Formats: sequence, C-alpha cells, structure tokens
Amino acid sequence: MEYYAIVHNDFDGTASAAVYARAVGSLPKTVFFTEPNKLHTLLRSLELRGVYNIMIADLGINANTFNDIVKELRRLINQGAKIEWFDHHVWKDEWKEELKKIGVNLYHDTSTCGAGVIYKYKNPNDNFSRKLASADCSVDIWLHDDPMGEKLRRIVENNKDYSWKNELIKTFFNGILWNDAFDKILEETMSKELEGYKKVMKSYRLLEINGYKVIIAVRWKGPPDISYASQFLMTRTGASVFVSANGKSISFRSREIDVRQFAVRLGGGGHPLAAGAQLKVPLLYKFLNKIGIKSPMLNWVTKVVQNVITDVGFIKYQDKKSISFY
Repeated sequence: MEYYAIVHNDFDGTASAAVYARAVGSLPKTVFFTEPNKLHTLLRSLELRGVYNIMIADLGINANTFNDIVKELRRLINQGAKIEWFDHHVWKDEWKEELKKIGVNLYHDTSTCGAGVIYKYKNPNDNFSRKLASADCSVDIWLHDDPMGEKLRRIVENNKDYSWKNELIKTFFNGILWNDAFDKILEETMSKELEGYKKVMKSYRLLEINGYKVIIAVRWKGPPDISYASQFLMTRTGASVFVSANGKSISFRSREIDVRQFAVRLGGGGHPLAAGAQLKVPLLYKFLNKIGIKSPMLNWVTKVVQNVITDVGFIKYQDKKSISFY
C-alpha cells in the first residue's frame, strides 16, 4: 500500500510511523514530521501525486488552526484521499464529529500514546509493536514504567535530522528494537547530559504559587532535554510544576498537576502531564538571554506563568491509563 505518513516530530511520532508501517506491511512513501501548530500549513502544501492514502498520528488539535485543518483535509478527500488519524491528546467532541463528517477515519484514545493507539486498534497481536509502544508510552505520557523508553527516547532525539528518524522507522519496521550502534549513542548522550546539568542549575527560578512550588526556566544550550531536566529539578526542589521557555514556545511538565490547562490558556495543548504552547518572548530579552544575560527573559516569562497559573489554578491529574502492555 502506498501512503504518506504525517507524524509529530518526536519519539512518539517516530514510533507511530513504525507501528503503522508494521500494521499495513509497508513503509510510507514519504514521512512528513511536523508540530500540531504547523499541521494546517503542511496540509495546505501537500499534493497527492498519485498517493491516495494518508496516515496522521500523534498530532492533536489547536483550536486556532482547526478550521484550516478541516478545509485542507476536505480538499484532499475531494481529490480522492483516504485519511486515517490516530491521536491521544485531549479533543473537543465537536472536533471529532466534524472530522468524521467530512470522511476522516479517526481513532482517538486518551488512555495511551500515539503509537499505543495504532497498536491497539490496527495491530494488537504484533508483539514487537507492543514492546515499542510500551517503551514510547512510558516517556511520552510520563508513565515511566518501562526502562526501555528512557533509552530509546535518547536514541530518537539524539539526532534532529529527519533522515535519522526515517532510518529508525525502517529499523523498527524490521523488528529491531535495539542494536550495538545504539549502545554507543546512549553512552555519549548520557555523558553530555551529565555535563549539561551544570547549565540547567543556572537557568531556573523556584516560586511558590498558592502553596505549590513551580520551577520556571529559560532554555539552556545542549542536553539534557526538557523532560529529563524537569524530572531532575522537580526531584531536587520538590516542585510540582516545571516550566521552560526558549523564546518561541513554552513547555509545562508535572507528575501530579494537569498542566495542559495552562498550555490551553496560552493557545496550545498537549497531554495532562506534558504540554506546551507558542510564546514569543520580546526580541530584546531573547538577545540578552543569548549573550548570557538571563534575568530579563526569565522575569518576563515568570510574569506570564504566574498570571496563567493564578487564572487557571492547580487541577490535580486523574490517571486515566487503561491500556496494559504486559
């Protein structure tokens, strides 16, 4: 079967593409990696060119781009496209109804990760897909219940080039979860992370808002990535929420608070325990941060975060995980 795969530019997107490929028995003709807030732009530029099957996975909906997404999907469907969409982010019922109305085959399940949705509904008897989805879900939705997830996430994110993720999709498609080359990558990555924590320690501020400790950080150069830094700092400080801004976007992490509510207030979305949104920091503050003067940008982001959290409040996350990989 010839098809295009449109997936999130992360471990879950990569794993989703691989699990789907195993389910249908073939690799995609082209994989398009993107972000939820850029999906409508990608769809607008997409031409079928004789390929009439499209798989979309691990890409949630942002309210301000939904109408554009519907418009472009309707255009593709009118040209003969058959579209399957697999996702696990929080959706509004009207979004699901609208997409189904125009002919999208939607598989939506918030109990698992993107790869988990595909495994569950398309290929539940494939033992390799079960292992890959288990590792993926462990880190993607912050379950931290499968050690392989921590290892594979570092392998996927080691190289930001799309060509690397394409190679990994082929590797997973062929039933290889780990190889000798991954051992070397993991060792090098861990060494860089350990050194990078020194930078992390200089890049954050600890606040208390309504009785909860909140960490606010500005992005540092190099590893560790946001997820590992957030775990490190929350454990070290006893904070309930971790927030990181890089000048263009903001990310929220927690083990107990539904941080998606904060991201939604800023026009974004994501998972209850890991979410994000666009946040453009004033150019002057970005410049100062780039040359090592972090406090102006940190102060600006702190005010934004304080206002959002004060308005929304702290909502405890209720674990809805129901899928088991064991």
